[in-house]
Amino acid sequence: MRKAMHRLTVLNTIGLTCLTFFIMLPKLTNACTIFCGKDKNGHVWAASNEDGSYSFANYINVFPKTEDTKFGYFTLSYESEKNGENGGIEGGMNEAGLFYDFNSISTTLIKDLHEKKSFPQGDFKILSHILANFETVQEVMEFFDVYWFDVGFNSAQMHLADKYGNYGIIGPSGSRLLKNEKYQISTNFDICGNEDSSNKERYWRFPIVKENLEKQEVGLASFTDICEMTSVKGKGFYGGHTIYTNIQNLNTGDIWFYFTSDYKNPFKTSISELVSKGRKSYLIRDLFKTHPISVLYDNYLKHGGMSTFKIYQKLDLPEERKKEIGAVFVNLFKENYNAELLPFLEQHLKSNPTGHWMRSAKAIVYYQNGNVEIAKTIIKDYKKEVPDTSMEVDKILNLFEGNFEANTNVTIELNGFQDAKQVFVKGLPVAFDFLIKKDGKWIGKYKIDEGVYNYLFVVDGKEVLDSRTPVKTTASIYEDFYSSHQLCVGLSNEAYQVKIKVKVPNKDDIVYIAGNQRNLTNWNPIFRLRKISDYEREITTELHLPAKFKFSRGNWKTEAIMKNNTKDDSGEWLPMRYSLDADDTTYEIMGWEAKN
Repeated sequence: MRKAMHRLTVLNTIGLTCLTFFIMLPKLTNACTIFCGKDKNGHVWAASNEDGSYSFANYINVFPKTEDTKFGYFTLSYESEKNGENGGIEGGMNEAGLFYDFNSISTTLIKDLHEKKSFPQGDFKILSHILANFETVQEVMEFFDVYWFDVGFNSAQMHLADKYGNYGIIGPSGSRLLKNEKYQISTNFDICGNEDSSNKERYWRFPIVKENLEKQEVGLASFTDICEMTSVKGKGFYGGHTIYTNIQNLNTGDIWFYFTSDYKNPFKTSISELVSKGRKSYLIRDLFKTHPISVLYDNYLKHGGMSTFKIYQKLDLPEERKKEIGAVFVNLFKENYNAELLPFLEQHLKSNPTGHWMRSAKAIVYYQNGNVEIAKTIIKDYKKEVPDTSMEVDKILNLFEGNFEANTNVTIELNGFQDAKQVFVKGLPVAFDFLIKKDGKWIGKYKIDEGVYNYLFVVDGKEVLDSRTPVKTTASIYEDFYSSHQLCVGLSNEAYQVKIKVKVPNKDDIVYIAGNQRNLTNWNPIFRLRKISDYEREITTELHLPAKFKFSRGNWKTEAIMKNNTKDDSGEWLPMRYSLDADDTTYEIMGWEAKN
């Protein structure tokens, strides 16, 4: 089964949860190992491995001091340099020696949220404001005693350190400040919530860091060793890769960057050197031109996948290192649907033969190149090897015969492109997203659940829009605007301005809303309603109708019990509903679930 990994898919299947690493839940494939400590000279060091699904677009964003700020600083971001000055900041450091980074953790309730204020400049200014104006961990703690994010920050924790030897953790469960401690470590469990980290595969890095900080002198050599020991390298609970590593001396301002698990060849700079060059953003891979990943990727952009694979085969690297690099390009195959990358997939399958999306991807490429019988054989052989596979074997074999399922409710068409070999639809939650040529068109028929989806087509590796289908332009933080087609299943094509008001039983009640479309976060409870009186909360947004939604205190263990509501056959509360003919848009919460 192919997974559509393009950002349009992400934006529409998890919606606004993609607004930022910590505000949104998933980029939460991202799993940092972060630690800091003081050396024998009193200098404080901080380090972070940035782990996650591999991205070639990672940026160092530099912001010199201005008339309105106290300090220059740098931030780190994915996808665009623009995300280095909004809610997409992954971490950073300033001239005063203040450092922060983030770990993803389980979604949890935000402690004392009713006592917090919204930041006057908005959520997206908070992280930049901290680096531009604060010098110590204590100042950041005091800031979050007063302010909190309007959206999210309920599934991550902030790891802090300053040059004075103060360490801190800030998260939804609370905060802690450490003074005169030897070190601080954080991975992907809720430290302030006292979550147990033992015997859980995804927490394996924490004890490694702790053991080595106990026995080694703090400094560049030990921190580099520890980062290498905890580098994910395509393995572990989260899978993915350690894309880059940053180590910094907070007292001297020296910084070392490492790229894709290469800990022998750092890029050395300093905060003073960065800010002296003015406001700039640096694509991290461009700082490592001789790194095998950079060499291969640059060649891929210029000459394609076949040429790149030939270079890959000649790499003089240890076998495990070579497999890791090959796995990076397998991920690229998922994203770009480029048949020229098939050799990387076939090479990867030799060491990982059971991944069913990889088998089906391989079969689809053969099918689209006219080798229908070979494609069928690949799927049938996989079924023999893995009889209990979750792959929908009969469905894909029928598609190879040119037959769609009988119970589909959506038809997607692309006109033209008669000479194309590969055509996919991207952005829809479907198992097999390749189109079939019929009657002079490329066609796909699917069974898709109720919702609003943005999609486009990929023709022989290039994104295109259909000339006969309306195009919608949408803004997001990852692009100023992007154009796509929009599909509304069971909902109105038009979006309406809607105000939803809810009455609460307690003055201090915090209410989150989640529902059946992007502007209701596709059922991810991260949108907090605005308090308009002691017993009223409200949100105004554009919705396709009928909208369905539920209220909670921030996770599904604390779902609201609504007045006059009932449960379905499975014992779950039915969602609220808003439609054009609704008599009342005010809802009333009678109490809260308290599930374990």
